[in-house]
Amino acid sequence: MKNKIFCLLIFSLTAFQGKAQELSLSESRTLALEYNQKIKIADEMIAENESNVRFVYTQFLPGLKANGSYNYYHDIDNISLPGSFLPTANSLAEAQQGIFSGTSDVYFPGFNVEMGNIDFFSASLTLSQPIYLGGKIRSSYQMTKMGKEIATYNRSLQASDVLLETDQAYWNLVSVNEKANLAAKYVELLSALVRDLQNAFDLEITTKNELLKAQVQLNQAKLDLFRVQNLQVLSKMSLCQVVGKNLRSEIIATDTTIAITQNAIDADYMQKALNQRPELLMLGKQVEISKEQVKHTQADYLPQLGVGASYSNMSSVGNLLGSTQFFAVQANLSVPVFHWQERKHKVAAARFKSKQKELEMDRSRDLISLDVQQSYFKLQEAYQQIELAKISMEQANENMELTQNSFYEDLASTTELLDAQAFWQKAYSELIDSKINYKLREISFLKSIGELEI
Repeated sequence: MKNKIFCLLIFSLTAFQGKAQELSLSESRTLALEYNQKIKIADEMIAENESNVRFVYTQFLPGLKANGSYNYYHDIDNISLPGSFLPTANSLAEAQQGIFSGTSDVYFPGFNVEMGNIDFFSASLTLSQPIYLGGKIRSSYQMTKMGKEIATYNRSLQASDVLLETDQAYWNLVSVNEKANLAAKYVELLSALVRDLQNAFDLEITTKNELLKAQVQLNQAKLDLFRVQNLQVLSKMSLCQVVGKNLRSEIIATDTTIAITQNAIDADYMQKALNQRPELLMLGKQVEISKEQVKHTQADYLPQLGVGASYSNMSSVGNLLGSTQFFAVQANLSVPVFHWQERKHKVAAARFKSKQKELEMDRSRDLISLDVQQSYFKLQEAYQQIELAKISMEQANENMELTQNSFYEDLASTTELLDAQAFWQKAYSELIDSKINYKLREISFLKSIGELEI
């Protein structure tokens, strides 16, 4: 009984692991965004920049600092000065020069201070507040806020890259599945023809040569089916890798209907791209940061004012000093006077760097405009390709049907029928390719104008 239960448990686990998971395009996108390392890195960059903003903001606020120290001196020699009569001088000037004329009758008794081991401590509190630093703190704060915005735009850029990669992998799997179905239908079609020709050959109605032509074509179709089935496995593994699943996971793409509609594109799509593309938004913030960097550099050569207050306490130092404490208020003003035109050159370098960022921005706008226009034209071409592929598919269907009827009425040869079936298979395959190509072009166009979102 226990063995039966154990076997049943193993069977259930095996069946559960092998169960195929259905995935829609939306679910695949969500999984990819949750798994992708680039997105996680971008999220960490946002968190880092948020911390930087909070850190720089603290520089506007007062700072309180505490200091403390303890000193111990071991076995210090005693301080002694012997007694003596004080010297005399003819004048104060001679005394200051150390010129003495004699000895007075005033006696200095001397002294002796016992030192030994001495220890003492001191402690202080200092409160400081910057009043004016030439705008340096403000410019730093503005730059960190812009850095946070850049990190946010970078996250959007990484997300659009991941969505594009996910859609490409998903629609590639759908395309391969469709081609696998087509290859199976083509094998069925040729198998039926080979059976009919085999029967005709057995009845000596047709020649061996006609039968061999069909058999060769059937063998090639079977090989193509085998290849596309292998490609199915690789396409599933590719999608699994993108969405963060085990490469051996069995998945089924559920969005197999490739709906093609020529949506009206707003005439201002180019302006949308220039206003929405994360790359341009990031460069725009970098230009603003470079301008703030000029102000930050200028601040180094402007007056700087700060105020503060401090309280100190020191214990007695052996027999030498008693304990002391005091409170002080101070103001510090620093005014740069002369730096051999250091300010001029340093600020000029910052301005040149800012100009470089502006030129880089202009160049990127031109390149992105070109990219958007190319994406738009490719999308229009993809739609026209579908329309032509549909016409070719209708013609191939009609041609195969007519040729098949003619073949069974002995009005068409085996070669003509094989050609008609091959043309049908090719037209069907091109129709699949055109639909998938349109979906990919549509996704690329949305990304090019900054509107590829989950």
